[in-house]
Amino acid sequence: MRINSKNLFLLLVDVVAFYAALFLSLLVRTGQSFSLDQYGPHFKPFSLLLFVWLLIFYIVGLYDLRNFSKRIAYLKIFFMGVLVALAVSPIFFYLYPSLNIAPKSILILLSIFFGLISYYLRELIDRYYLGSKAILKVSIIGKGGDVTELINYLRENPQMGYKVDLWISDYINEDIPDLIRKREVDVVVVPSKLRNDKRLVSEIYRELLKGVDVVSFSEFYETVFGKVSMDELEENWFLEKIKPRDGFYLFTKRLGDIFLALFIFLVTLIFWPITALIIKLSSKGSVFFMNKRVGLREKNFMVYKFRTMSDGSDKFEKIGENFGVQKNDGRVFGFGKILRKLRIDEWPQVINILKGELSFVGPRADFIDFYYFLKEKIPHYQIRTILLPGLTGWAQVHDKFGSSVEDTRERLAYDIYYIKNRSFVLDFVIGLKTLKTIFTFSGM
Repeated sequence: MRINSKNLFLLLVDVVAFYAALFLSLLVRTGQSFSLDQYGPHFKPFSLLLFVWLLIFYIVGLYDLRNFSKRIAYLKIFFMGVLVALAVSPIFFYLYPSLNIAPKSILILLSIFFGLISYYLRELIDRYYLGSKAILKVSIIGKGGDVTELINYLRENPQMGYKVDLWISDYINEDIPDLIRKREVDVVVVPSKLRNDKRLVSEIYRELLKGVDVVSFSEFYETVFGKVSMDELEENWFLEKIKPRDGFYLFTKRLGDIFLALFIFLVTLIFWPITALIIKLSSKGSVFFMNKRVGLREKNFMVYKFRTMSDGSDKFEKIGENFGVQKNDGRVFGFGKILRKLRIDEWPQVINILKGELSFVGPRADFIDFYYFLKEKIPHYQIRTILLPGLTGWAQVHDKFGSSVEDTRERLAYDIYYIKNRSFVLDFVIGLKTLKTIFTFSGM
């Protein structure tokens, strides 16, 4: 999709800005004695550093086009990314002493020049490329909440590369092929219900032969939002899109879970007694919070966490249409807030992972009462249990925790997207985004 090509373009801009900044940094640092021969010894080690920088920029969200529409938030993300990259750089050279470089002043100059060059280039891109006339004119057929959401979003975010030129909500009484030809659209987005109208499908197929891209609404919606369209979901959709078994992926992921859980357990174990002591001093009650959750294929299991709330108040609670643990919940004691922000409260769940009850990545494990309440309220909610639940997931990194039926319906849209598209690459992306929530203290 063209959205991905734009992300790649931003990455290439940062690569150019990095090497240009390195050149200027060496030029300023050495003054009149500068020569191209000095650039060579720095090229390889700084190229390795560039990879670290790009990874940091990805984690903080510098390659997410959606951030371009939020000006103040984008500026914060950009400068935070550069500052984090500068802070990490000395550690990188310390860990690799064989590089024989201690570039203190060069790193500062590099960060300054990079920040100026990259920001200026991004401004030009935003003004003349991302914010200019959309590359593709789109015709969207259909109606409903998800259609309205998509149209409004594309209109507010022209940097995504699409312009909604035609919206056909009444596709029964309209001459769609004629409208498409008159508006000269590039992409036609069609709902799944259109398949039932063989005459209309045949006419749109002829437009495909003329070079017009025809995309299903569900796929287009997924590309833009990274979640499924709940309006498009039917049992046939699940039969076509969802594959519960993938032997190699599941086996390899399970091995990765075991090794990573063992590593975290051994590295953090020394801090468990200290954490337990502070919990006991901060609040009366047990050190650990244990309760039953719904796991794979609706099997119940006991989850282990460090307690962060007043003893006995971590249980499922429903008030009106809201339920569960809320953000800024008054029941969380002082030290408990720190444990949550740093995700230290979840360390004991490595035991659940080793027992095969949890994975690092997957849909969030629900309280039992919470799960069965939502199962009755939200269609297809049970589909979440065809995979092991996870410590983190696609919904969690999009800050979709669910504190009401509608919020949870939104969370389910992200969970189903993950179930449909799960892969090692997506798991890795979720891991990176989880690191962002930890390092920016934006967790629950």
